[in-house]
Parts: sequence; C-alpha cells; structure tokens
Amino acid sequence: MASASPIDEKAPPRDRRNAIHKEGLDPKADKLLLWRIDCYLMPLLCITYGLQYSDKTSLSSGVVFGLREDTNLVGQQYAWLSTLFYLGYMLAELPMSFALQRFPLGRFLSITCIVWGALVMGLGACNNFAQLAVLRFLLGASESAITPGFLMIIASWYKRSEMTSRTLSWMAMNTVFSSFFGLVIYALAKHAQDSGGLAAWRVINLFLGGCTVVHGFILLLLLGTPAEVWWLSVKQKQAAQDRISLNGNGDGGQRAWNWNQVKECFADPQIWLFFFFNIIAMIPSGSLATFGPLIYVSFGFTNLETTLYSLPNSAIALTWFLLVALAIQRFPSARFPLMTFSVLPPFVGLLAIGLLPDATSKWVKWGLYNMTATFTVPTFLAWTLIPLNLAGRTKKTVIGGSTFVSYCAGQMIGTQIFRASDAPRYLRGLTVISVVFAVQILITIAWKLYYNFENARRDKAQAEAGISEEENDAINKQAGAGDKTDLENRSFRYIC
Repeated sequence: MASASPIDEKAPPRDRRNAIHKEGLDPKADKLLLWRIDCYLMPLLCITYGLQYSDKTSLSSGVVFGLREDTNLVGQQYAWLSTLFYLGYMLAELPMSFALQRFPLGRFLSITCIVWGALVMGLGACNNFAQLAVLRFLLGASESAITPGFLMIIASWYKRSEMTSRTLSWMAMNTVFSSFFGLVIYALAKHAQDSGGLAAWRVINLFLGGCTVVHGFILLLLLGTPAEVWWLSVKQKQAAQDRISLNGNGDGGQRAWNWNQVKECFADPQIWLFFFFNIIAMIPSGSLATFGPLIYVSFGFTNLETTLYSLPNSAIALTWFLLVALAIQRFPSARFPLMTFSVLPPFVGLLAIGLLPDATSKWVKWGLYNMTATFTVPTFLAWTLIPLNLAGRTKKTVIGGSTFVSYCAGQMIGTQIFRASDAPRYLRGLTVISVVFAVQILITIAWKLYYNFENARRDKAQAEAGISEEENDAINKQAGAGDKTDLENRSFRYIC
C-alpha cells in the first residue's frame, strides 16, 4: 500500500477535506470526513424524527384540548383513530420498503415528509370522525417510510462501531421534541383558550404540520446516500463508501430485487425474533402514547397541567437514552442487558399504579408513572440491529419491512388495551401491559443467546479452517461489496 501523502494543516478547509489516500483516508482525514457527515446528516435525521413523533402524537395532545368534543367522538372512536394510523402504517410498510430500495433514498424520504406534514395540517380542519379517520390512515401510510429509511441512511454512512450512537441520537428526539413541543403546545393552547379564537387542538395541528412541510423541503436539498448528496466532493464520496466497506453488510443504495434473499429471510431466526419482539414491545407503546394524557387526567390533573407535568417523563427518557448510548459505545456487549433492565422500572411502576387504592395521592401515582420513561429504549436498541446485524440489501428490506409491520400490529393491539369503560383507573390495561413487559424480557434473553451461539459457531469454523483475522476481514469486505447476506457470509459476526 502506498504511503499516505501528508495533510497540510495550513491548507484551506476544502483541500484538507480532500486529503484522501488512493486506498482510503488517513486517520485525520477520516475524522474530518466523519465530522462533515455528522454536521450535515445528524441534524436532518434528528429534526425529522422528532417532528414525526410530534405529528403522530398530535392526536393525544389535541384530545385534552377539546378534539373529542368538537368532532363528536363517542365510545372507542378516539382509540380507533390511533388504530387506523397504525393500520395505514402497516399496509404501506412493505410497499414503502420496496420503494426505498428502488428510488433515490434521500429524495423519496423528503417527499414523504412533505406529504405527511400536509396531512397533519389537514387534521386541523376536520369536523367529524370520518374525516379524522381518513387522514389518520393516510398519515400512518406516509410516515411508514421514515424509520426503515433512516436505518438505511445510517447503514450507508457509518461504520458498525458508529451506528448505535448515531441511531439512538435521532431516535432520542422522540423525547426531546415531546418536551420542546410540549412547551410550545402549552403556550399555543393557553393562548387559544384565553383569546377564544381557533380551537387549541386545531392550532396545534396547523403549527406542527406547517413546521414539517418546511422541513421536508430542506430535506429535499440535503438528505441522501453518499452517491446522492452535493455537499461532498467526488473523492469524499468515494472515501465515504470506502470507510463502511469493512462492515460487510452493504449500504442503503439502489439495488435490484433479489428473491433468493427473500427466501432466506424466512429461514433465518432473526426475522422471527424481530417480528415477535416488536409486537410485544409495541403493545405498551400503543397504549401509553394514546392514553397517556388521559391517565394523567385520571390522576386528578387538569388538561393544561397534564401537558406540563408530562415533561419530566420526557426528560427522564432522554437522560436514559443518552446514558444507554454512552454505555453501549464503551461496552458493546451491554446492549441486551440494558434492553432487559430498561423494562423493569415500567413493569414495577404500572403494576403499582394498578394496585394502589383510589385515595392514593396523585403525586405518588405521577411518580410511579414516570417510571415508564425507560420502556421505549429496548425497542430502539432492537431497531439498531437492522443495519448492524443484517447483510444483503433485499434481506434488510424484507426483515426491516416485516419488523415495522409487527411494530404496527403491536401498536394497534395497544390502542385497544385501554377501554373507555375502564376509566378512571384503567386497572385492566395497566395489568396487561405489566404482563407484556415480562414476556418482552424473555424474548430479549432468547435473542442474546442466539447471537452468542451463532458467533461461537463461526469463530470455531474460522479457527478450524486456519483463517487469520486479516483474511477474515478481507472476505467480509468482499462479501459486503457483493451484496452477500449474513448467512452466506460466514466471516460476518453479529453485534450483541
């Protein structure tokens, strides 16, 4: 390998960024390139994901500010609006995943962002259940491309050692935007109530949707894979491709559909682990995202107090996200133990709320409910395994798509756990969710054991064949470039 030409630290920034070796980047140039990638990419992913969550949950924000009364919702109609969102998401997931493989990734994601923003604005003009139902269904369909698309973006830009921290960063925006927009929504709703103008829930949807549409046009200019973006030079684009070659699992670029990889998916235990884990993990999410504000009201808080006093829950969740990301960056083997531990506080907290007598102080219940703040972390950690532990572009598409189909199925089940007739204590729903958390822990343990077994088997085969680590890396790199799957490439190792 030719020796590297030194980087002139006094050279203009553009020249320093282009200080690329014939066979890759030296450490300084690689660090500069990674910094440039992060500066452009991470704000886009973080803001988009935060807006997605805020838009998705605008229904639960609006329900405490008169949406149910203004649109004459009765019985389970409110719960069905959440179910319809996830039905649209589920039905669109596989077609969207296919489209993500066949069309330019950045452009496709940007257009879906603009579309869903317009739909959120449309929700502010609805007057009855039928109108809300149609728009919620379409909103779910349009948002279904974002998470699998972003996982492909991560796979296209980052080394495996970098993926988890970046992925958790944009996933954590659920909690950041819950806090930020919680304050904004509080201010908007209070002003609307005081001024007597447009209903607060309508203002909330118009504001959130408008922000999303504007952001979608920004994405259209900046988001994409290394081959799509304009903000890297030709040499930097090649270096960005080279730096992920040792991942051994390809990228998120456009590729022809491979039916052999489709068949392999259903013979791989991973698809069933992803599938059943997400169904189980999403039942609490569907329940608490939809009925969380009403649970606060059941404690004895007013609608405005509910918005304010839910903020600590988001702050706790964000803190836990950051601690988990730092822990996994330092101790990669801590991933599955942290997935298990994150479920224990919610399990205890919800069970206690369900069993406490009605006369218990609302602040005790509030404190116990804040223990649920950590329950989303295992799901997001599981999602990071898609770019980490799956190889083969079509295989990632199929397993990623099926994962988010099961995500929707779990969310839809969750929206029906809490029944209007169970108010105000919701004892049945809280008990069911506690049991679900226990099942989730068992699946997590089984998942960890599978990866340990498979890695040990591959290590043994490598040792028996006399293959050195350098040779194994070369085979892995070649397999990734050739779009081989993780089952075809025996040099591939699972991160666990």
